[in-house]
Amino acid sequence: MTSTKSKLPNLVIAGVVKGGTTSLYTYLAQHPDICPSSVKETCYFSSFRYGQLDARYRQALAPFEQYQSYFIHCQDQKYRMEATPGYFEGGMRVAKEIKTTLGDEAKILIILREPISRFLSFFKYKKSILSLDKNLTIEEYIKQCEAIPEQERVQQENDTYWGLDGGFYANYLDEWFTSFGKSLKVIFFDDLKNDSKQLLKEICHWLEIDWEGWDLPDLKAENKSVNYKSQFLQRLALLVNDSAEKFWRANPKLKIQLREIYYLINGMAHTDELKPETLEYLISLYKPYNQKLAEQLIARDYSVFPQWLQHGS
Repeated sequence: MTSTKSKLPNLVIAGVVKGGTTSLYTYLAQHPDICPSSVKETCYFSSFRYGQLDARYRQALAPFEQYQSYFIHCQDQKYRMEATPGYFEGGMRVAKEIKTTLGDEAKILIILREPISRFLSFFKYKKSILSLDKNLTIEEYIKQCEAIPEQERVQQENDTYWGLDGGFYANYLDEWFTSFGKSLKVIFFDDLKNDSKQLLKEICHWLEIDWEGWDLPDLKAENKSVNYKSQFLQRLALLVNDSAEKFWRANPKLKIQLREIYYLINGMAHTDELKPETLEYLISLYKPYNQKLAEQLIARDYSVFPQWLQHGS
């Protein structure tokens, strides 16, 4: 008889938001030894971060069975994978529940991105999904984020204003290491962007799956935040994308083709720019967190860092 845990994922990309998780998930999903969930972000363990079920489970009679359903298509692959980057900021609560539910063999990937560029990507993303006004400036957004009391920022309804706090990686990383130890691997967005094939090779070695025989196709960045011309068309595109996610995951080439056509019709470049004084403020804001993060990683025998993390600068 097949155990319950054998039907569940044993590889979770748990963070971070706007850190490259969609690209990483899409690339790894193409490996023959990895079966991806039918939707990228299952959000099942998000309830242990927010204290309430994610919207997709609230109408379900059996949320756990719904979670399992995202993997029913998997066969005998070594890994079953999901990617919900919001898990990371749930810290110990989420990490502990993942380990209890998925078992000691579960492996965790955390991908970290330079926090200022992650902040800007998050800001643009929230604009692209119509959560923020298209004309809102970066400085106005920072003020809005900081105006929300710290204890309220963690609430799910305030996720739009988590842009700044989402870069305080050191607040959560040790709790994940405590739960998963060597079963957790930290990687960097810089490596995914600059030499994705080398990074994927390292991940394959860590997962103990074949790299040499993997016929990896061309790798393109996924989930880029693109500005829009028509809000109506953008809203319609978001609806189609969300409602048919399982279909798009099963037909990635078609999605890429249609997405490129849509960008030609309704896409446009973001015009948001950082003022020098705003950049200086963000550098000073994140510096102590980066210093602590570097110390945490060194304590776990990490020795090669991207430039933004060298000396915690």
